[in-house]
Amino acid sequence: MPYAAEGRLSRDPIEGGIEISEQQYQQGLAGMLTGEHVQIIDGVFFVGPKPEPEPEPDPELTPEQLLAQRLWASNSQYEQATAALTADYPQLEKDTWPTQDAESSAWLLDPLGASTPWIDRAAAVRGLDREEYLRRTLVKARQFVIMSAWLTGRRQGYEDAIKAGDDPLLDYQLPVEVLLELQAVQQTVMTAPTAQLKEVL
Repeated sequence: MPYAAEGRLSRDPIEGGIEISEQQYQQGLAGMLTGEHVQIIDGVFFVGPKPEPEPEPDPELTPEQLLAQRLWASNSQYEQATAALTADYPQLEKDTWPTQDAESSAWLLDPLGASTPWIDRAAAVRGLDREEYLRRTLVKARQFVIMSAWLTGRRQGYEDAIKAGDDPLLDYQLPVEVLLELQAVQQTVMTAPTAQLKEVL
């Protein structure tokens, strides 16, 4: 009487194996010659493709690795969120922002006497009134300060929590109150009388 066990056939009893028929024995031999695998599934003889081995479980992270992983996840989301603030602008234009900020801030302090040569030229080429350009520049600068401060504070808060052993649910989406504040800045800067801008900002 032939016998079969996982991956094995024999004419002699096999420890842990089962008795099979002569037909099953010949079927198993033929299958093994073509690369198939003898299996015993729930006590039933079966010949087929060799089963894929179970994947090794992921090794358990050390506390140091877990801390680094959580900090990396938070910092990565922060970088994505902050990069999105300036994603629509080419690098050369970003390089002019300190000049634009300096000139618009000077105009805010002295609307009549401030020299703004860069903005004067850019506004003329764009076809915008100089003051309109200056106000738009102030809006973007103030909004960027608000958004970058919120995102950075959020990242730092997550870092504190993670280092304290917590696993916070990361969310770098600007909340409604910040979006409303951004709208208020735009409304204020674009509509306030020039002489009052310094006070309202």
